[in-house]
Amino acid sequence: MKRTFLVQAFTSLAVALLAMVQAQATPQSIPNGPWIQDQQSVRLEAFTSMDELQKKLFNIYARSKGRMQVEIAGETTLGFPIYLVKFGDADPGKIKVLIQAQIHGNEPLGAEVLLAIVQHLATGGNPETDEILDQLAIWIIPRINPEGATYAVDNDVIQRRVNEQEWTPEDWGLTEGDPSPWYHYAGPAYDPPGYDINRDFNSDLDFVLGPANAGLLPGNSVSPGFFVTPEARTVRDAYKELMPDVFIDVHQRGTNLMSEEDNSMCTLQVLAQAVEPWSLDPNVLDFSKQISAYVYQRLGERGNSPFTNIQRYPYVNLPGSALGALSLNGSAIMLYEVRTAKQKSIGMLAKQVVIGLTETLKGLADGSIDYIDPADYEDIPLAGPRIGNPHF
Repeated sequence: MKRTFLVQAFTSLAVALLAMVQAQATPQSIPNGPWIQDQQSVRLEAFTSMDELQKKLFNIYARSKGRMQVEIAGETTLGFPIYLVKFGDADPGKIKVLIQAQIHGNEPLGAEVLLAIVQHLATGGNPETDEILDQLAIWIIPRINPEGATYAVDNDVIQRRVNEQEWTPEDWGLTEGDPSPWYHYAGPAYDPPGYDINRDFNSDLDFVLGPANAGLLPGNSVSPGFFVTPEARTVRDAYKELMPDVFIDVHQRGTNLMSEEDNSMCTLQVLAQAVEPWSLDPNVLDFSKQISAYVYQRLGERGNSPFTNIQRYPYVNLPGSALGALSLNGSAIMLYEVRTAKQKSIGMLAKQVVIGLTETLKGLADGSIDYIDPADYEDIPLAGPRIGNPHF
């Protein structure tokens, strides 16, 4: 039976997201790319603000009839709350799923998508929703990086990748001369300075930076992170409490062509491993591949549409990323990398992720993911050529 859970109720979200972008110019025609055109305005403030996020979450909670809980799981350096939505406790009898988004502040679509997922899990009244909540414990962090999401210049929200945080070696018992982690950005382009939170994770969930391990600083892209940001520690703490079977991270990136021969745009890239494959439990890697392959196949069933323009994310070895570090703790992973959402297709891109996440939850609940051959992951086309920004 074809699954339509959440999709029927998605129209209003898609319309709202489409209204976020006001275009006054013809988009790049070849290959009809996503770049902002002359005289084109993108109203980032139309995305959910922090005040609105709180209101929406607690309004959904009030209508959830006890299905969900909302917690402030942590706070950023500037005091922004990091919200955690819980559907169920850390029940060992259930499949446990942790989903997060907007760890990079300038990737806002994921938070909107996860709000839609929260709303329909909390208020949906159909057997499919009931089965998901009966079989799964689902915890959701819709926005990990409030500081990057709300970053403004002259009161104009422009967002940025990193948080707002100084390197404070004294907080870790270190000396002023100890170098900052390599993923701390400062200088004219980063004023105030901040961290790329998605490089601040460590597979040792109890790691604490201090004099005994200061020699690991500054590290590099293929080294673990140091848990120096409150945001990464918040995710770490939620992870330790739930110990999920599946961890899903929603991101955005630039745009790729489908291939050298096909200049249509990739809408979504997926990934099943974020560290060297030999370092992973083979069962964890296989389960990760099954999940990505399952989503690819379910979206592919929708025929000749942009939903089928899916690729495998390029190979990475990032043990300091959330996906990398947490997969080393036994969680199957899936990365959603959505095409840059600054054009009229934003509603379609959001809908694609909502469908993909919905199918993932259903496939976990009814066991259909278990029947996917991990080798099917290799059927997902490799990433095609990147589209360069014509304005540079």
